[in-house]
Amino acid sequence: MMLDAAGSGKEGEEVKDDKDLPSSETERILDRLREILKASDLEKTTGKSLRRQLESELGKDLSAYKPLIKEEIRKYLEGEKVRQSQESQLLQVNLTQEDPAAKQPQQQQQKGTKGGYGSLLSPQLSEFLGGPTEMARTQVVKKLWEYIKGNNLQNASDKRKIDLDDNLSKLFKAPLTMFNMNKQLSRHCKTDDRAKTKESKPKTPKKLKTAGKKSGVKKTKAKAKKAGGKSSKQPKAEGEKKRGGGGFGNVHVLEPLASFLGTTETQRTEIVKKVWDYIKANNCKDPNDGRNIIPDETLGKFLTAPVNMFSMQKQLSAYLQKIPKAPKVESKS
Repeated sequence: MMLDAAGSGKEGEEVKDDKDLPSSETERILDRLREILKASDLEKTTGKSLRRQLESELGKDLSAYKPLIKEEIRKYLEGEKVRQSQESQLLQVNLTQEDPAAKQPQQQQQKGTKGGYGSLLSPQLSEFLGGPTEMARTQVVKKLWEYIKGNNLQNASDKRKIDLDDNLSKLFKAPLTMFNMNKQLSRHCKTDDRAKTKESKPKTPKKLKTAGKKSGVKKTKAKAKKAGGKSSKQPKAEGEKKRGGGGFGNVHVLEPLASFLGTTETQRTEIVKKVWDYIKANNCKDPNDGRNIIPDETLGKFLTAPVNMFSMQKQLSAYLQKIPKAPKVESKS
């Protein structure tokens, strides 16, 4: 707004106290000032031009009323800002209630209006907007408000009410307010279902057909299994048995590890346990890092530094051999 309350008087001018001014005359001046403010273009009006207009209409010098005029302009401007803010909020709430599309995120709106489809406009609304037959509802509302404000059709006493001129009378019925405008507008804006109809055409479920074929193959295989009684996998040869895991079977121990353990055949887990018992009993762990092992003279015969708890078993494996199992002799019946 160009209008500023500070522009209604000059600094340094002496003015009379408000108490010395006649109350009836003050009220008459302020009433007329409010009427002029409502009808003025606040973008172009200044405080000085308002005072001169009052002086011209009343035929008297209003220098003594500068503080009052300045204060009244300030109050009006603050009230106008609050009113416009409330009007904007109410309009947004009303749009959301009347237009479900306003609730959707912008990306979804764009997706729904792909291809340029908006609301289908009635002939009356199309003529009012200059000829288009399709337009997004939000754009229609925007253009209507531009027309209303551009032609000062908001009621002077209540800005929420809209005065109908000849053009708006073709679209709306009185009384028209910012709250019921969108409801009345629904008669002239119809949802365009062409995009939805195009998308809703049934398509051949190719994937379903393919899936059916695959499932048929699976069923055929399942039937073949049942017919055979057992799985098609061939049994392993007699000598080709699964190896035992976990290191629980006995292994053959080679020297010098055999002398340390006192046996030439034992389980791998027992070997590791005896080695760890020796390491702990003789403090062969690295004091700075307990994972590292410092081999003494005895451990040095089969462990080579650097060695730790992870590489120890690899070094021990060099002195271990699997014991081959004797072939089974089939008994003759």
